[in-house]
Amino acid sequence: MDLVGPDLAEPASTVSAYKLTGTLEAAIRASNAQFDAPDVLDRLRVRMMPHAGAEEKGWDVFSLEYVVDDPLSTVFTEQAMGKYLRVFNFLWRLKRVEHSLCATWQTMKPNVAAALQREGVAGAAGAALSGELRRCHTLRGEMHHFIANLQYYVMFEVLEGSWELFSREMEEASDLDSLIHAHERYLDTILQKGLLGPKSQLLTNTLGTLFEVILRFRGFADRLYDVARDAAMRRQLAQLRVEQRAEESEWGSLPGEDAAGGDGLLSEEFVDEMRAQLDAISADYAKILDGFLNLLPLQTHVDLKFLLFRLDFSEYYQRR
Repeated sequence: MDLVGPDLAEPASTVSAYKLTGTLEAAIRASNAQFDAPDVLDRLRVRMMPHAGAEEKGWDVFSLEYVVDDPLSTVFTEQAMGKYLRVFNFLWRLKRVEHSLCATWQTMKPNVAAALQREGVAGAAGAALSGELRRCHTLRGEMHHFIANLQYYVMFEVLEGSWELFSREMEEASDLDSLIHAHERYLDTILQKGLLGPKSQLLTNTLGTLFEVILRFRGFADRLYDVARDAAMRRQLAQLRVEQRAEESEWGSLPGEDAAGGDGLLSEEFVDEMRAQLDAISADYAKILDGFLNLLPLQTHVDLKFLLFRLDFSEYYQRR
């Protein structure tokens, strides 16, 4: 994910499948997958999905495919491989969002907000910004709770449970037709339980919108913390400048210099703008998440109701 991130952030029309193939090979060499059979690894290839508009990024069209031939194509039919592709694309999007939240957590240094308040950077504007940083951290925690529980549900309740059942059916299969039917049931179960079934289209669309809001939050948080980090650094440089001048028996600050160390980087207008953007993202996330939770009880598969329990085990969203 770290290796392909910069390339996939480019417009889809400029992404090179050849370059991504080299990145895939580097990722395989750096993981335990390098110990798999060469024939298995040679069948794993990069696939670029058709893109419709100039606004699509590499993230929207990147995929992986596993090439099979006879006699495996008897079981892994073209229709079955299409279902595998749908599952992979969903897992890839989920992993991307989870990776973005983890990267945001690395950016959200708690000492940045503490430094703004402790050292009085940019006066009242700096103190107000430190409050928005804490709100940002709280919202990221709420988003991570949702993504972590959804990822756990998909990986263990959906994939692991379905594979265990399919493994038993493979051992009990008496002929090829029984094996093919068991494989089809395995894929259909994953699609139905994994929010990808034909009756879950509204739920899938709502979840996709939720992912987009989280990715929008990641860009906002990066910008906010970059400004806060720069302001805290300028404050430290200003203090060092004052101490150095004092040692040389000169005035600590000169006319025109920002005594708070912000150098005009922070202002009340900027903080108000950041607060408005954070309010909009928070409101959009709460609204879409509420719609997603309200759709879960309407699904036919019972396991989706357990997902609702995991997401709202304390009935926080129900009371809200």
